[in-house]
Amino acid sequence: MNKYGLIVKNEVVSPILTVDNLSIFRKKDKENLLLLHPLSFTISQNERVGLVGHSGSGKSITMKAILDILPENLFISQNNPIIFHKKDDAKVVSFIPQNAQLNLNPLITCGNQLLESINLVSTLSTKRERYDQCINWLEKVGLSDAVRIFNSYPHELSGGQLQRITMAMALIQKPSLILADEPTTALDPILQHQVLTLLFTLADSIQAGVLIISHDVQLISKWTNTLIYLDKGKKVDYIPPYQLKPTEQVKVDFSQEILLSLKNVSVKFKKGWFRPTYFNALSNINLTIKKGECVGVIGVSGSGKSTLAKLICGLIPHYDGTIIFTNPKDKGQMIFQNPFLSLNPKFRVDETLISSLKTLKNKHLVGRQNLIEILNLVGLDESFLSKFPQECSGGEQQRIAIARAICVNPSLLILDESLASLDVERQVSIVNLLNELKQKINISMLFISHDINMVMAVCDYIYVLSSGIVVESGKTIEIRDNPKSEVTKSLLAHF
Repeated sequence: MNKYGLIVKNEVVSPILTVDNLSIFRKKDKENLLLLHPLSFTISQNERVGLVGHSGSGKSITMKAILDILPENLFISQNNPIIFHKKDDAKVVSFIPQNAQLNLNPLITCGNQLLESINLVSTLSTKRERYDQCINWLEKVGLSDAVRIFNSYPHELSGGQLQRITMAMALIQKPSLILADEPTTALDPILQHQVLTLLFTLADSIQAGVLIISHDVQLISKWTNTLIYLDKGKKVDYIPPYQLKPTEQVKVDFSQEILLSLKNVSVKFKKGWFRPTYFNALSNINLTIKKGECVGVIGVSGSGKSTLAKLICGLIPHYDGTIIFTNPKDKGQMIFQNPFLSLNPKFRVDETLISSLKTLKNKHLVGRQNLIEILNLVGLDESFLSKFPQECSGGEQQRIAIARAICVNPSLLILDESLASLDVERQVSIVNLLNELKQKINISMLFISHDINMVMAVCDYIYVLSSGIVVESGKTIEIRDNPKSEVTKSLLAHF
């Protein structure tokens, strides 16, 4: 039994999956490009294997090769390197995707999507029996309000709730092997612990093997029997955990002049038409941002952080209370969590920047030299102007998103979990960039995250949200050294 109370079985059992010298190539005109050097491993019943490494190391294409969903321009070695050892008529593989919200149909309730998985394997004859099984599985994955969850659409639930639903959809088929692709990305540390405990406990209950992909070496090493480290497409013996070492903040004496203030702001979401119910997403929020200041907002998933960001950006029209920019000319710009999804894949970088600059109605700003200067501010060179987003790495895409936001000279940058999808190395590089921008252009920032380390590396002042309420606020050092609320203590305890 390991430190989390999960049973780790060491007895020799028959393998579920054998990967024997798997190589992956990209098609080119004359010579094929080797992306993944020969990789071999075996996964057996009840075994927990972690596939870890930085972005671009080859983790995702390995998973796609196992699932036989590689893109057309990629192919594997010809000697049948992937062998499934199937027993009886059991389902061999189930897949838990990285971003649950993107992989659930927004037009179908979560319950009906779960029913689709049940119908694939269930022998139950009546609708009532299948419905009861759905409710039972929703409760198994830790969703207490199962009936409401069953009738909810994906956009009405938090990221942690959606991740549990995709987990139920995978486990309900009782597979021999579970493939999980970054299942804890964008979850707060408390939910990460809960989701991984749930995943491995349920996997133990059906005696399934697990292959889990992650860029968080320190997290996954605590939960797995075996770690496979990939670096630039090669299996390596050891990669030391990357330590978060952002450059020391340059202390900018921000003005005492208030840029933005929220006073007694509350937001309610309506659900239903004939007998509507209301959900309090935010309650009596009081928040102040000064010119040149970086304010952090932390909290667990579903605490109201993203609602707060959308509210300040004007994406939620109905609310109680007041939101006031001291100078009516001041404005905010949002930088979203997933940079690739926030950039138009049909636009080159120069077209992306020009489309934003056109809103200023100044022809001189769309000149090439000005575009180059904007890219230089975020650490990119002139060559990126002609690139499409898909030709850039995750860190480069996030820098392009930051460039698009700052090119219109906003007074406030709002970063909503903007680093969650990046590996630690790229997170550190973006944190360093933000610190440099604070010094160069003295811009205010609202930095929303569940990652305490990142918030403390950037922010001067922190608000802690829980269930839509500010439970604690104070200077960064005070929150770190002397937390008062149980929510803050719980968040800090997982780092």
